[in-house]
Amino acid sequence: MLTERPGGHVMRRVKYSAVHAPIYSLLALCLPAGIAVGQEVAKPAQKPSETSKADERWIPKLRLGDDTAYLEFYGQINKGLLVYDDGGSTDNYFPVDNGNSSTRAGFRFYSKMENNWSVGGNLEWEWTPYSTTNVNQLNKGDYDWEAQLLRKAEVYMESKEYGKFWFGQGSMASDGSAEVDLSGTSVVGYSLISDMAGGPFLRFDDGTLSSIRVKDAFTNYDGLGRKLRFRYDSPSYGGFSVSSSFGTQVVPEPSDVAVWDIALRYDQTIEDVKISGALAFSRPGDGNSIYDASVSLLHQPTGLSLTLAAGYSDKESIDGHYGYAKVGYQTDIFEVGKTAFSVDAYFGRDIKGKGTDSDSYGVQVVQNLDYWQTELFVGARTYSYDDEVSSVQDSYAVLAGARLKF
Repeated sequence: MLTERPGGHVMRRVKYSAVHAPIYSLLALCLPAGIAVGQEVAKPAQKPSETSKADERWIPKLRLGDDTAYLEFYGQINKGLLVYDDGGSTDNYFPVDNGNSSTRAGFRFYSKMENNWSVGGNLEWEWTPYSTTNVNQLNKGDYDWEAQLLRKAEVYMESKEYGKFWFGQGSMASDGSAEVDLSGTSVVGYSLISDMAGGPFLRFDDGTLSSIRVKDAFTNYDGLGRKLRFRYDSPSYGGFSVSSSFGTQVVPEPSDVAVWDIALRYDQTIEDVKISGALAFSRPGDGNSIYDASVSLLHQPTGLSLTLAAGYSDKESIDGHYGYAKVGYQTDIFEVGKTAFSVDAYFGRDIKGKGTDSDSYGVQVVQNLDYWQTELFVGARTYSYDDEVSSVQDSYAVLAGARLKF
C-alpha cells in the first residue's frame, strides 16, 4: 500500500527482507560493548550548581554512558488536527500525523577513538498511520496501522582533519538542501508546503473531485532524500563544507537505479546575524537533473528572519521550477519559551505538468514550552492550482497540534 513520508515522497509499507540484512549486519559489527550512540559529541555535562533553568527537562536524556561513549534512545510524537476546505466541502482529520515532521523513534551510538577519530551510527523508524500527506476526502478515518518506515540504519567515522564518512541507509548529500530554515516555525510550515495537507484531492469548479492531490502540484525538489549510500562530508572551512554521495533505493522497496549528488553548505554567524544555506545538484536517474538551494538569515538581537528557497527539475518533457520566501519573527512573550511567527509564499510553474501554476500563501505560529520539550503550533495555508485544460477551485488548510521531543 502506498503511504507518504514527510518530504512528499511516496513510500510503501516496510517489508524487511534480505536486502536490509547487510545494513543490520554492518551495524552489529560496529557496536562494540560499552559503546553508545550519537552523531555529535555532546557538550560536557554541567555541574549541578551550574545547571541553568533553561537546561531543565521534563524527560531526561535516555542515555547510557558518558560523553566519550554512549548509547542513546530518542524520538518525537507529532499529532494534531487538520481542517481542509476544497471549495466544495470541509473535512476534519484528527488525530492526524503532522507530515512536516513525522512521529519517530531511534537509537544513536557514539564512541571516541584514537588519533582524534570517532565512530557512531543511527537506527531510526517512523510511524504515520494517519498522515497529513496521505489523508483525503475518500479515506476519512481509515488508519493504516502498518504505515512504518525505516528512515536510517547507518554508521560513520569522523575526523576533524579528514571529515566524515558515512555508509548505510540515511540522508544523501542533497537531503534538506532546499529546506534550510531558521524561522522557528518549520514544524508547521516550510518550503515543502504540501506536507501540511498533501493528501487531499483538489476539486473542479463543477463540484467533482479531481485526481490531483495537493502533493502532486506542490513540491520543493529537495534533492534525493534518504537512500542506501556511501557519503562523504568535508571538514568546515570558514563556514563552508562540501558533501557528496552515491547510492540506490532499498527502502521502502529496492530499486536498480544508481543515483548521486553533491552539495555545498554554509553555516556561520557574522556579528549578530546567523546565516545558514545550501546548494545542491542531484541526478535521480532517467536523465533527470535537479538543482535546488535555500538560505536563511536570523538577526539574533531582534529575532527577525528571512528564508528563501528555489528549485529546478530538468526533465526531457517538463522543466518544473518554484520559488519560496518566508519572513519570521521570534520573541520572548512568555517565560515558558520563545514564540515564533512567520508568513510565507510559494510560486510554482510546471510542477504537475506543462502549463500548470501552483501558488500558495501561509501563516504560522509556534509556542515553545522548553521544560516540557514541546512545541504548540498552528498554521493556515491557501492552495491555488491552474492548468490549461480544467478549472480548479482554491483550497484552504489549517493545521494545529503539538510536537513532543524526548
